[in-house]
Amino acid sequence: MTVTVRPARPDELAAVGELTLAAYAADSGMTREHPYAASLLDAGARLRDAELLVADQGGAVVGTVTYVRPGTPFAEVGGKGEAEVRMLAVSPSARGAGVGRVLSEACVERARAEGCRAVVLSSASWMLAAHRLYGRLGFRRWPERDWSPRPDIDLLAFRLDL
Repeated sequence: MTVTVRPARPDELAAVGELTLAAYAADSGMTREHPYAASLLDAGARLRDAELLVADQGGAVVGTVTYVRPGTPFAEVGGKGEAEVRMLAVSPSARGAGVGRVLSEACVERARAEGCRAVVLSSASWMLAAHRLYGRLGFRRWPERDWSPRPDIDLLAFRLDL
């Protein structure tokens, strides 16, 4: 079945937040009590301050990503002229079907169309499947931008020059 990437609708925000947390929980065991869970659940903030995209498969939302323009509130590791990918999440039941690839490619296409010079992102050190996807898309590790929001979390930076 075809996957279509489109902007999230306001009536989907709760479901998008739950899907995002479920995807992170499937990989890391993250619970609602984790300090980052509230951010994952708050799809409304991503809709307001970035571009919240969803992967729609036959009317069902099976994935989501946040496309972040340079200098906006959700930018973390990006600088001038660098768009950012945040909170890429695919429903555990839809994994392996190319949903993450389609969502990532949509962000790269937006960045190119907007004249950005690169797309950057951070990924937790344990997100090995995501790291493989980024490599297949042409992203390269960018260690000089690695960072840790907390002592127990190491985020690895990746960059795709456009």
